[in-house]
Amino acid sequence: MSSHKKRGKGSCDRGNDTKKVRGICETDETIDFLKDGLDNKEITDLVQDIMKIIHDNKCLVAPHTPLSHASVVHNITQEDKFKFFIERYPMLFDMVTKETGFDYSFFEYFLSKRETIIKKKETSEEVHKQVGQEMFDLYYKKP
Repeated sequence: MSSHKKRGKGSCDRGNDTKKVRGICETDETIDFLKDGLDNKEITDLVQDIMKIIHDNKCLVAPHTPLSHASVVHNITQEDKFKFFIERYPMLFDMVTKETGFDYSFFEYFLSKRETIIKKKETSEEVHKQVGQEMFDLYYKKP
C-alpha cells in the first residue's frame, strides 16, 4: 500500500500540531520560523545598521584611528540593539560582518524568497529546493 493511501488523499497526518493552509501542510515549527518577531524590513534595517558601523569605521581619518575589524564586530555584538538578531540569525550575522564584504543583492534575494514563504505562495521545502538548484547551477554547473 502506498503512503498516499495510508494517510488519505490530501491529509496532513503528521500529528496534532499540523494544519493545512491553502493546500500547504504547516507545523507549529514552520509557523515559529515565520513569526520569529522580525519581519523583512526589521532584518534589513539591522543589516544596514551593521554595514554602516563597519563602513564608518573604515572611513575614519586622522586624528581618529580605525579599529580592527575584529574589534568592530565585537563591539557590535555587545550592543543590545543587535543581540536578538545575532542569536536568531547567527549565519546571517557572520555573513554581514565578514571582513571580505557582504553581497547585499544576494541578501535581498533570500529575503524575497522568505517573503514568498511568509505569504504562503510557496512552501519552505519548495523554496529550499529552488534555491538549492539555483545555487548549484550558479556555482557548479558547467556552461
